[in-house]
Amino acid sequence: MAGSKDGGKRRDRENHYRCAALLHPLRHRILVLMAEDREVGRAEIAAELDEAPGRVAYHVRVLVRRRALKVVPKRRPAPALYRWSPDAGWARKMLGEIDDLGSEGG
Repeated sequence: MAGSKDGGKRRDRENHYRCAALLHPLRHRILVLMAEDREVGRAEIAAELDEAPGRVAYHVRVLVRRRALKVVPKRRPAPALYRWSPDAGWARKMLGEIDDLGSEGG
């Protein structure tokens, strides 16, 4: 029975990290920018959001780790491209809920 208890803790921890990942303003902006299922590199994200490339790289890594984004396989040596992960249904749902809350307040 202890295994099911540990599994619940693991799920709770993962849900906590997922929520935290989307609550950061820059990560939220990155996901909104990519909402059209674009394939975008970190440099392009940084330019479009007017943010430092290193800062964007860190937050993109967090989103990849939480499976909101995935790295697009490439055939030649070039900077990595990112797109929404197929496992990111939770992120799209939360993003919509966050945006709905913001529109109710204003």
